[in-house]
Amino acid sequence: MDKSALLRGVPYGVIVAALCTAAFGCQGDPVEEEEECQTNEEFFLRQVWGPVLSTTCVGCHNAQGQARDTDLVLVPDSQPGFIELNMGTLEQLSRVQIDGEPLILIKPIGGADHGGGIQLAEGSQEIAALTELVDRFEAPVQCGSSSQADFFAGVHNLDELETYRQATLVLAGRLPTPEEETLILENPGNGLEAAMDGLLREEAFYRWLQINFNDRLLTDQYVPNDDAIDLVDDDEFPNARWFEELEEGVDDPALIEAASRWTNVSVAREPLDLITHVVRNDRPFSEILTADYRLVNGLTARVWGVADQVEFDDPLDPAELREVSLAGYPAAGLLTQPMFLNRFPTTDTNRNRHRSRMVYQLFLATDVLKLADRPVDPSQIEDFNPTMYNPACTVCHSVVDPVAGAFQNWDAQGRFRPPEEGWYTDMRPPGFGESTIPHDERSESLEWLADRIVHDRRFALAAIHHMYRALTGQDPLAAPSDIEAPDYDTRLAAYDAQREVFDEIIEQYYEDDENLKTVIKGIVFSPYFRAVSVDARAEARIGELADLGTARLLSPELLDRKIQAITGFPWQDSRGNSYLNGEYEIFYGGIDSRNVVERITAPNGVIANIAQRMAVEMSCLSVPQEFTMRPEDRVLFPFVEPSYVPEDVNGFEIEQAEFAIRQNIQYLHEHVLGERLTLGDPEIERTYQLWYQTWLEGSQALAVQQEGYSADLPWNCRAVNDYYSGDALPEEDQVYRDSNYSIRAWMAVLTYMLSDFEFMHQ
Repeated sequence: MDKSALLRGVPYGVIVAALCTAAFGCQGDPVEEEEECQTNEEFFLRQVWGPVLSTTCVGCHNAQGQARDTDLVLVPDSQPGFIELNMGTLEQLSRVQIDGEPLILIKPIGGADHGGGIQLAEGSQEIAALTELVDRFEAPVQCGSSSQADFFAGVHNLDELETYRQATLVLAGRLPTPEEETLILENPGNGLEAAMDGLLREEAFYRWLQINFNDRLLTDQYVPNDDAIDLVDDDEFPNARWFEELEEGVDDPALIEAASRWTNVSVAREPLDLITHVVRNDRPFSEILTADYRLVNGLTARVWGVADQVEFDDPLDPAELREVSLAGYPAAGLLTQPMFLNRFPTTDTNRNRHRSRMVYQLFLATDVLKLADRPVDPSQIEDFNPTMYNPACTVCHSVVDPVAGAFQNWDAQGRFRPPEEGWYTDMRPPGFGESTIPHDERSESLEWLADRIVHDRRFALAAIHHMYRALTGQDPLAAPSDIEAPDYDTRLAAYDAQREVFDEIIEQYYEDDENLKTVIKGIVFSPYFRAVSVDARAEARIGELADLGTARLLSPELLDRKIQAITGFPWQDSRGNSYLNGEYEIFYGGIDSRNVVERITAPNGVIANIAQRMAVEMSCLSVPQEFTMRPEDRVLFPFVEPSYVPEDVNGFEIEQAEFAIRQNIQYLHEHVLGERLTLGDPEIERTYQLWYQTWLEGSQALAVQQEGYSADLPWNCRAVNDYYSGDALPEEDQVYRDSNYSIRAWMAVLTYMLSDFEFMHQ
């Protein structure tokens, strides 16, 4: 943008006065800028970590460095919570003094026999920053207002109605109702939150939740065939295949049909059902790991041999769940569920380390493979037991191995099998962090571990990270580590702002008794979900703001639901199978939880072709079907009829018809694309011209009976039967002719909109 354009038309005297006020206050003396307030965490990140610790100290003072045996061991910025952890270490050491001087200020300048010698010059800016940090430990700085306001200045967000529209499409696959829109408009602020509270109680939301948690757990691998039942030990649970004993002609046919599929699906999805069970009942999210029960329905109660312990209103309903205990099987939420344990297996040599890594990744927002700052050189590992004694190995194994030991009672098949001779003595003892599992609690080691995990702040952060990915399609920002990089300051500012937002959500999460819905609302209400543009104030900081808002390719599941929400019809084959949840799911970037476990997030040629086919086929289907309905029942064309054309046969304008066509185009822009445009907007004119040129060309071709043009619609676009029942429509309601080409003009418009970037992306 030409910045000078912003000043055109402003009187010269006003500009001079503004500059005078900004620089000198018009008093002749410069006005000192008020120093930006920084919290202790911001000060540490900007003034201490980047310029001092990460460049000078962490090279030795890390878990595998030369100073690993000292009291100052820093964690890398790749570890979540590194700010709080390192600040805690420094605060403890700041209390150690020699002659009244903190030891952490003496060592860097070469005092107190510092093994690293002189690292910082006495009186340098680095020492000044460390000194101020020590002072801040004694007197923490509280800023009157959050720096978020400054960071997000110039960012334009979706308004409340637009925010809720986007939230309903993502979370429930529908559009807001008129009642919800009224609630939001009449109650600014409170109305949006109330509407969100209702949205987060809908069944469609819980299905969305399961889809997104399966992206992490991948337990839907076991949904096909009998894959989940095959993992159940028949000796321990002899009734696992109870459905094979049913006999046609003897047993209830409905029972046979339900048993043949839903028993396996229910066993496979028990981890996902537990998550939705906790969220549905507004329980602390930590219960996904601390639950001392198993969930069963009328089908799986037979599998686990507890059918006589629980009653069901409908034993064939897989969604009716009850909490039960399995005798002889300790329960620690997801950690002890067979599908979780099988999806993340172990071997005799792996010794549960894979399971430990996944626990850190899924529930502690920590990638243990990034704990080592440099690659391990195998040629330098000569120790008898390197995972215990070689620093190149212990940096990860000191974290991974204790948690691996907590899984000691569960074998490779996910069965409860405590080792007769105890855990391996050539590994660190089972535990978590600095704590070791007491010997008398070894039989309940995963319950002990779960309790420690959920009381770790990183558990809440992991929940935020997962919901952030699910809602925005982006990964959370990581702290930049290369202080010499040209974009270091930009990335640091972006990371710090996101960290503040996440910290606020965490605090609210704890205040609301660890309710995951609080996390979802916090992200939806933030600029990371709502931002759409920036003004001149923020243009210079576009790099810092790059991660605001959403612009991701919709997943096949989200697009499938959006198509039906917008058009009123599903995109499916002649047998009623969804294209995007079936034949095209993998091609469109989906996963199968087995061989394809990462989603495609950037469009490719195949995805573009599928999108184009969808737009054409859905226009062919929905436009004629719409015109079989009364105007008040339509979702796409409430203002027009097929007979509405902008000109008569002589070429004279029909003003009322043209106005209605433009009005419906304006409506479609809002309904399909979420764009609120005035009738005079250039975009409305462009869309009208698409409609007009299509209609004009087609109607003229029909008038001269040009080859290739017919007054009849293609057979697959005709609406002669009710879409859902298949019953023939009354003759007067059927739509199979398009004698003035207006229906096909509307098909062209809808095809354009359904293939538009705004429709295909969030």
